[in-house]
Amino acid sequence: MSGIVLTFPILAGKVEAWRRFCQELSGSRRLPYEASRQRLGITRERLALVETAFGSTAVTTLEAPDVAQALGQIIASENPFDVWYRERLEKLHGINLAGYEQFAQPTPLPLNQEVHFEWALKTKIGG
Repeated sequence: MSGIVLTFPILAGKVEAWRRFCQELSGSRRLPYEASRQRLGITRERLALVETAFGSTAVTTLEAPDVAQALGQIIASENPFDVWYRERLEKLHGINLAGYEQFAQPTPLPLNQEVHFEWALKTKIGG
């Protein structure tokens, strides 16, 4: 399972429209939303509103077995719901997801990275 966190500023005066967008996803557009996410392989999506000193920001968390593929499909899909979803993001955030295609491609970690800290949960083998 892989995941991604996307943060997009909400355009001035659009916070209530963003809240209505979320209500539509859980209400009148719930069935096409769920069909879209199942088709894309998305297993979890969370939309949160964060108020900052710089304005309102939407934080979207996506999880999928292949999040890069799912994001790429959201960007390119001609499915009516996916088109509507992208149009709403453009109206609420002023972004066109087509500009994010490069982020939907798996990118290997650089070999020359300088690691300063790393932590991982250790699991017991055989117990």
